[in-house]
Amino acid sequence: MKSFLFLFASLIISISTFAQDIEGQWNGVLKVQGIQLRLVFNIEKTESGYKSTMDSPDQAAFGIPVNSTTFQNGTLKITISNARIEYEGTLDEDQIIIGVFTQAGQPFPLNLTKGEISKEESKRPQEPTKPYPYISEDLTFENSIDGITLAGTLTLPKTGSNFPAVVLISGSGPQNRDEELMGHKPFLVLSDYLTRNGIAVLRYDDRGTGKSTGNHGQATSADFANDAEAAFAYLKTREEIDPKKLVWQDIVKEGLSLPR
Repeated sequence: MKSFLFLFASLIISISTFAQDIEGQWNGVLKVQGIQLRLVFNIEKTESGYKSTMDSPDQAAFGIPVNSTTFQNGTLKITISNARIEYEGTLDEDQIIIGVFTQAGQPFPLNLTKGEISKEESKRPQEPTKPYPYISEDLTFENSIDGITLAGTLTLPKTGSNFPAVVLISGSGPQNRDEELMGHKPFLVLSDYLTRNGIAVLRYDDRGTGKSTGNHGQATSADFANDAEAAFAYLKTREEIDPKKLVWQDIVKEGLSLPR
């Protein structure tokens, strides 16, 4: 009888351990005021516990470093310090993590599952649609100081020459060339407006984001300034651009604070 009870208890423990396995890819959709943003946590079991990274596919940001990942008593806690992000959720009997995503003190419900999750695509009326009435060229340029390649898009008016030019520099956090966030693409909208009005625009994926190489999480403000200066240096090689009319050229060269 004792042997039977021991075997039964062992079986229960095994089933419980299997049910509490959170290793793998967990998907969720963050909903804020009708806007949807897909998030993915990639969780890996280690000898000392768990480690993970976060993806934001709608921002073309992948492998975002996570500072802390814990899973105790059915509760998952994740912290990304530099982005002021915290996630806490509880694994239920249906293998769904019911939780809350918090950034900069603002909480939002976020449930995670291991299955693929799709979102409802929202059409922003201000977003330009192809064909554009100007030239749009995808390209790459080098930051030779740090040895990385930055990928971006240059838009040019179809007619004329010696265009004034603008480099769009993103705000804090990893951003793609459109500065895409929660369905909005402000850099795409800005570049469209400026180029329609005779101004060339270069926008690029932050280092470690989209098609740009490098590590965003380990970069400093000086590194981001080097990236911006590399963008200006590239524009100077383009015969369509007036090198005397490059916006923020002096700011980068004088080492003043950039709008990051």
